[in-house]
Amino acid sequence: MDALTDKTYSVHIQGCRTNQYEGEAIAASLEKAGAVQSPDDPDITVIVSCTITAAADRKCRKLIRKMRRENPDSLIIACGCYAQRMSDSDRAALGVDILIGNRMKHKIAELASDWFTKKERGPYLSVFDDDIMTDGSWDGLLLDRPRLHTRAFLKVQDGCSHFCSYCIVPYVRGNPVSRNVKDALAEAEMIVQSGCPEIVLTGVHLGLHEDLPQLVRKIGSIKGLKRLRFGSIEPFAVDERLLESIADTETFCRHLHIPLQSGDDGVLAAMRRGYTVGAFRKITEDIRRRLGDNIHLSTDLMVGFPAEDNAAFDNSMKFIEEIGFGKVHVFPYSPREGTDAAAMERQPEKEVQERVHRALVFADKLHKKYCSEWIGEKLSVLVEEKKNGTIRGLTPNYVRIVAEDNGARLSEEVMVTPQRYANGILLAGNIPDPLHDEEEFPEIL
Repeated sequence: MDALTDKTYSVHIQGCRTNQYEGEAIAASLEKAGAVQSPDDPDITVIVSCTITAAADRKCRKLIRKMRRENPDSLIIACGCYAQRMSDSDRAALGVDILIGNRMKHKIAELASDWFTKKERGPYLSVFDDDIMTDGSWDGLLLDRPRLHTRAFLKVQDGCSHFCSYCIVPYVRGNPVSRNVKDALAEAEMIVQSGCPEIVLTGVHLGLHEDLPQLVRKIGSIKGLKRLRFGSIEPFAVDERLLESIADTETFCRHLHIPLQSGDDGVLAAMRRGYTVGAFRKITEDIRRRLGDNIHLSTDLMVGFPAEDNAAFDNSMKFIEEIGFGKVHVFPYSPREGTDAAAMERQPEKEVQERVHRALVFADKLHKKYCSEWIGEKLSVLVEEKKNGTIRGLTPNYVRIVAEDNGARLSEEVMVTPQRYANGILLAGNIPDPLHDEEEFPEIL
């Protein structure tokens, strides 16, 4: 298909790793249709949106307005989770030309082609599933190679049926659906053949994939793949069979991101997380028994949920220290209209902000403690960036390192011995302290 050979495009991605995959795959589909990437005055502008919090909604609206203002003649296409729940009045006010629901993103290149070939265009086009909550289809996107990172995100699962009381995602992503193992393996092989050394398996609820252990074994054994990891895995998905497959797969990195959300049983019950503090503790014990005590366990911690009082917050602080997490992503509760928690009485904003500050300070302490254990050790680093005489990358256990550049190439694996820790990063060589590390995904392609 070459219907877009005279067109340029840009793709702007917000939100999770699943969105990152979808944005890159959309770019691949536009290029297959003949379009050429151009962030300056593109003919086609695609926004892959997020709605996980109210702040994410605001950020998406701001981005769309900016794109319309800077590119008045561009075809503006909005897709993703915020687009799924965008009102018609918002769409009109923002100037979106084509609004595409989840599981329909594979149609973007075709719809863009049709838009430009029509002599008379309507005010806008809306393409959605009739009922995403009952749809069992797979969005047929395909990624040939990563465009934003040295590693590739590979979506193998979509949707969620867990319905945590605070979460809007099941309502905009629909019921769980798994990527066919054969198709996922074929795409992974294509990605590795492009020269990509690392694959990150992603999904809205990755643990709901119908056969994740088999997927780990098959993709992990692809010739030429150096690293395999998960974006995130829910605690109740970590069972003995999955741990066995990880332990048997040499390329699987010794890092698991397992969202906790709270270390208090009362709050967990109000959140409808489906596990207790004791059950979570047992899961981490099983992980370390099978994968080693030095595995990096990172997590998410939600602060200020309506059911969280000071005692519950203190329980969370004690628990994350007891478990010995490395990286802890702290964020405040954000009510989402349409969820059960939105009707609950909220905690005073001042108290929530104070707790967030305390949690961030404590999270820094835990991260420093874990990372400092690797000072003086020879570590493998996959070079992701070269800048100002330095290289930057991640160790297999997801510790970020900045080191002096001794001629390493992008995507090359090098051995580095860090001497100190500063602001979330291990440092090797005579280089200044970096700004505090917060992994930010590029938003434009």
